[in-house]
Amino acid sequence: MPLPVVIPKLLVRMEKLRRLVNEIAYTHDFSELSPAKRSIIPLLSCVSSIYGLSLSIRHYLWMFGLFRKQRLPVPVISVGNLTWGGNGKTPMVECLSLWFAHSGIPPLILSRGYSGGDEVKMLHRHLLGTSAKIGIGASRAKTALSLLGRYGHVDPRTDDSLGNHFYSGKIGVVILDDGLQMLSLKTVALVINKFYTWKAALKLNP
Repeated sequence: MPLPVVIPKLLVRMEKLRRLVNEIAYTHDFSELSPAKRSIIPLLSCVSSIYGLSLSIRHYLWMFGLFRKQRLPVPVISVGNLTWGGNGKTPMVECLSLWFAHSGIPPLILSRGYSGGDEVKMLHRHLLGTSAKIGIGASRAKTALSLLGRYGHVDPRTDDSLGNHFYSGKIGVVILDDGLQMLSLKTVALVINKFYTWKAALKLNP
């Protein structure tokens, strides 16, 4: 089967799986689920525990300095949540970006471009005409450094000129969309949703 045909079908199946897990995760009474859905709860619990353990190990490896964190020359804000999607991360990113842009501090939004890039396209539309810039890449540290080098940067904590709305457009802050799992960047984390159980561990970064 040709690759252009396989990829859309795979994306559809992944979306169905995401919706199934999301439905189970947000069900307060499992007796309301069908027998087929209840039958996969032990599997999800097992996968969640393994994934949570691996994230904890990864977290401690970063915490004890076995991996090097990248410090950007501007403040970094990470927007995310502790549950499986749908909790308003991207609208919060948009809100913060507009606030910074209107305050004379050009923001750089970093995204991995998941969901076929729909969220990135929405941000492009809603932030059109502002000083906000958007970067897409699996390695957001590399993407940030590349765009900071292209557009220039000024730290708003040390340069008062950023308050000027006619500022040249140099990047003054970096915003990570769904970035709580990004341990390679030193960030100030902004959590949208604090709900946590085993059901949320698939998206949790301890």
